[in-house]
Amino acid sequence: MRDPLWRIKSLPWIPLFQNALLTVLIATVLDIVLLFALTALLAIWPEGASAIVQGGVVGLLLALLAAGGVGALAVILMERVFRHIILDGATLWALVGCLAVVLFVKSWLPIPALFVGISYMQFVGMMLGLFSQGRSYWRW
Repeated sequence: MRDPLWRIKSLPWIPLFQNALLTVLIATVLDIVLLFALTALLAIWPEGASAIVQGGVVGLLLALLAAGGVGALAVILMERVFRHIILDGATLWALVGCLAVVLFVKSWLPIPALFVGISYMQFVGMMLGLFSQGRSYWRW
């Protein structure tokens, strides 16, 4: 009898988690740099920077775009750093799970975050970015 969990067991989980860690590390560093830039902008132009930080439509759009960038960065790093991994639909879905776990663990750490985190909106943006960048691997 065939094992129904064979495909899940055969996925390259360690490189996928390594890729997720590298992606979140790069995105967190860029997020901290952006946070420092916005605090400097707040000192110069308080009205404009506070509109971005407080949220609203612009803040939601920036959070969605940043999460999409995290997903796209994960696929780009898989293509360039982890070349020995064959990307297909199952691997992309496993990468979504690995990114979600790493972002969830990152939320426990006392690291300041502006746009890189785990919420429903950011999760959807991450999936959109990941699957739009990995569009050529869906049906392989």
